[in-house]
Amino acid sequence: MKLFGKKAQPKKEEPKTQEAVLTLYACRKDGKAVPDIACRLFAEVTDKIFYTDEDEFQIRFKDGTTAVFHLVTDGEETKVQSNGMANFFSQAPLENEEVKEAALCQMRLFNCIIGIRFEIDRDSDRTNGIIHSIYGMAEELSAFVLYPNMYLYHWDGRLLLSIDGKSDFEEFYPQASTTILDREVNEEEADRERKMRSIAILKEKGIPFLEHLKASVFESECKIPDKEVIVHRLACIFTACVQSEIFTSGQFENCREMAAEEIAQMEERYQISDWLSPEERDYLENPDKDPALHNRFGWRYECCSVLLWALSMMELKEPTEICDASELGAVMWNHTFDSLMEAAVLRSMDEILDMQDLVLRYDWACVDARVHHKEVPMLSSDIVFEWHYALNWLVQADGIADWDQVTTTT
Repeated sequence: MKLFGKKAQPKKEEPKTQEAVLTLYACRKDGKAVPDIACRLFAEVTDKIFYTDEDEFQIRFKDGTTAVFHLVTDGEETKVQSNGMANFFSQAPLENEEVKEAALCQMRLFNCIIGIRFEIDRDSDRTNGIIHSIYGMAEELSAFVLYPNMYLYHWDGRLLLSIDGKSDFEEFYPQASTTILDREVNEEEADRERKMRSIAILKEKGIPFLEHLKASVFESECKIPDKEVIVHRLACIFTACVQSEIFTSGQFENCREMAAEEIAQMEERYQISDWLSPEERDYLENPDKDPALHNRFGWRYECCSVLLWALSMMELKEPTEICDASELGAVMWNHTFDSLMEAAVLRSMDEILDMQDLVLRYDWACVDARVHHKEVPMLSSDIVFEWHYALNWLVQADGIADWDQVTTTT
């Protein structure tokens, strides 16, 4: 008997293996290349690979253990996760504010997430081999590696940012989708000439630019929507803007009733109900759900100005001057779908691509200035963002035609 009459308890055996998790974050159009890359890098230790569903596959190693790879590429889901990640890391007490802001900007650009679960044991060589292969995947995908302790590493092994405020970087520049900087589609002479025209304008205005930034949409990729689709999209955006203005103007006692009347008029004029995006529909039906959405949809007047420009119904102002909502209303409230279709003349693909390429470079200058705590007095980042969003939809950048899923990577 031991002290106090307690018997010695048999020593518990430690588990032979433990589950580990690493997550890769990348900027890619999709995750189609991930399985092939993983199979190649783990080939020497792989017994079998099998798919559990379209977003998940598993590799069974020769020692009987398994690694599970789960892909998230849905635009809405990755946006929520990436923004949540950036918000969480924003509390990191990193002294180098420029690196911190650049890292947070990088996080918001992530649109491809790969969660990897695998088993580790006391064999450090085996564990290091698995982790080495995961970093090999990260290198090929230009991805970043997040550990459970909230340390985010560059694919080359350097620490980008940790939640306790550490980093191996003195300088860092966010990277967007490799589809912009390094594309499989060939850049043609027309694309190079367009880029040079944009750069000439930037030089004239004294706006910084990135010399090697290619067009986000080449002429051979561009698909301008039909005029009918643009008019319907314009009407839907305008309707959400009108509701936003009603709720934020402070001029109306019963905002819901007033908004409902305006929405009904837009439905009568433009038949918007069949063309609303899911986010627009939710906002119009639930205006009190999130007050922050009023501001977000209010800024979309700038998107309306871009679409009216594309329809040759107005000219764009300078990218520092907020559009006049009354000018937009003068067009929208004095037309119906049929009359606007008759009055509008869709600009050429060349004109629209020229504007989109220029605004892409405006947006790069805004992002670069934000990262380095500078100002570009010739640009308003809020206006430029909305222009970029609408123009990317017009040219279907990254092949995206869904309004709610449009991206504005630079």
